[in-house]
Amino acid sequence: MAITITPIGKTNPTNPNAPMLYYPKSTKTGEIDLEELSEQIAYSSSLTQADCYAVIISLVTTVSKELEAGKIVRLGHLGAFQISVKGTASTTPEAVSPKNVRSASVIFRSGKKFKVMLNNLKFVRK
Repeated sequence: MAITITPIGKTNPTNPNAPMLYYPKSTKTGEIDLEELSEQIAYSSSLTQADCYAVIISLVTTVSKELEAGKIVRLGHLGAFQISVKGTASTTPEAVSPKNVRSASVIFRSGKKFKVMLNNLKFVRK
């Protein structure tokens, strides 16, 4: 199976008179929800769909709790999650405080199996 791409035009914000350049953008072919995901996992294992659903929900809850505690959560071949912050600058290290934090986000770094999958992707133009 291949990932479908379409061209998307972008202008240079620092030079509005420059010609538009076109970049590939992946197009989605659908989505899968938690119900369907748990059903597929149950089909390929000895667990019931309800068991898979419960494990996924518990995983999200536990990962959130550990991230909130400031930990990096490593999930083997799946990858690792950690918190990242964006904030405002201060003139000295001593002046940096929680007030400088403007937003937080979760960073995901893919594990070995995802990296292999990404290296083997095929692309087609829509």
